[in-house]
Parts: sequence; C-alpha cells; structure tokens
Amino acid sequence: MSYTIKEFKPCPFCGRIWMFLDSYPEGYFAVRCLCGANGPKKTDKREAIEGWNTRDRHLLWNPFRLSIRFPKDILSVDFKGSLDSVDFASVLQMLASGDKTGILSVIRDHARSAICLKDGNIIAASDTTGLRLGQILYNNGMISHQRLQEALKEAKKSGRMIGETLLSMGYVTQDILKQVIHQQVQEAVLELFFWKEGYFEYRDCVVDFDKDGIHAVSTMEIIMESVRRLDEWDELKRKGSPAPSVIERHKSKARHKTAIPPRILPDK
Repeated sequence: MSYTIKEFKPCPFCGRIWMFLDSYPEGYFAVRCLCGANGPKKTDKREAIEGWNTRDRHLLWNPFRLSIRFPKDILSVDFKGSLDSVDFASVLQMLASGDKTGILSVIRDHARSAICLKDGNIIAASDTTGLRLGQILYNNGMISHQRLQEALKEAKKSGRMIGETLLSMGYVTQDILKQVIHQQVQEAVLELFFWKEGYFEYRDCVVDFDKDGIHAVSTMEIIMESVRRLDEWDELKRKGSPAPSVIERHKSKARHKTAIPPRILPDK
C-alpha cells in the first residue's frame, strides 16, 4: 500500500519521497522505503506514518543495518550527478581519494543500489540481484541449511548483522567470513560499472559498526578490477561479439571470483 508524497518526510538515506506502508499478519504496520530503510512497527496506520516522520534524526539504522549519525542536516546531499556525464569509476575514485565516510546511492529506473564507505574503503554494498551473505555461504557449501536458518532467526531476534551472528555462534571463522564479504561487496559494486545511465547521490555520515562482522574492501582494488573486466567486454565487441548480457556478466564473475574452499565447521 503506498501513500502520496504529502504523507511522508523524505527518506534520510536515499532522499526518495514515495514510500510504502506495509501491513503484517499480526496486525502491525510500518513505513518502508525502496532502499531498505524502515520505520517502527505500529498497530495503527497513522501511528506508523507518524513514527516514520518523527524518527530520531541523530541515530538511525540504514539499509545495511549499520548505525549511522549525520553531523548536519540529515536530508542534505553532499555530492550528486548523472552517470551520463560522470562515469561511476570517477565517482568512486573521488570518494576514495578523499577518504570519505558516508552512503552512496545509485539509481537507474526502478533499480537501486547503495554503497557504504568508511575512510574511503567500502564496508557494505547492496545490489540489484539481492545476493545475501548467508546465501553465498550456503551456495559455496560453507554452512548447512539448518545452521543458516538458525543464524537468520537469531540475527532477526538480536538485531545483529548475519555475519556477526554467524561468528558468535561459531558457524564460520573470521577468515572465511572476510573472504565471503569481500566477494559479496566486490560483485555488488562491479555490476554498477556497467550502468551507463542513471544518477547518484552521496551523503556524509558517521558509521558505527561491529568490526567482527564487517571487513573493509579497497575501493581502488575494485576500480582496477572493473577496468580489467570492462576491457574484456570491449575486446569482445571489437571482435564482433554481441554486447554482454547481465547473465553473461555474472558467468564471468564466477570465473574471476576468489576461490573459497568449502568448509562447514563441525557441530558443537
């Protein structure tokens, strides 16, 4: 269910003015933005809208479930533009060279992605495919379906990130988690280098997170990998091959991703 723009204040993370009012089987309502930000659950629709409009402006939860604090006007945009005039690599390079800490949102039609940076490095990224950390672990045979479900249930109950939860439950090691997070972030960001249209917005903020469940990925490393992949596609086009589809790009990602040896820790 969606309401008109007059009902809601803009989303503090992506600036979107159109929201959804979700209803839950247990009789609760909550406002949700397409970027993943959520308002508090309330038993009344008007209370849910009011909860969104009057939320704490100093300590919020962003789509990555990281606690952030905005040092100035929460709705201000520090840097924005169109991918038609500024390529995505240049945007990332500028943020990396400036050791920026904040949220970069990238939008194309109905597709939306967001990148969280800390001191110029990437610590979290959402993508259009919705590939989750737990899903990657399970697909690579590093965790059983039963343990993944247990961890997801505990993460939802405690409010912690899934990586932090898996570590605390002893289901993954630090080394394995670091490799998987690196793969997840890299593939989510690399997809954006193929976007030739759309627009972006960046906002400075202070990001607080548990370092046990987060590992920074070098932004410059991602840029160099993207250049290499784009060169591959350009070479294919010069040889007369058709432009790569999304499916083909993901096949290429599978060939170039870091090999992660399957490892399921023994039951306690």
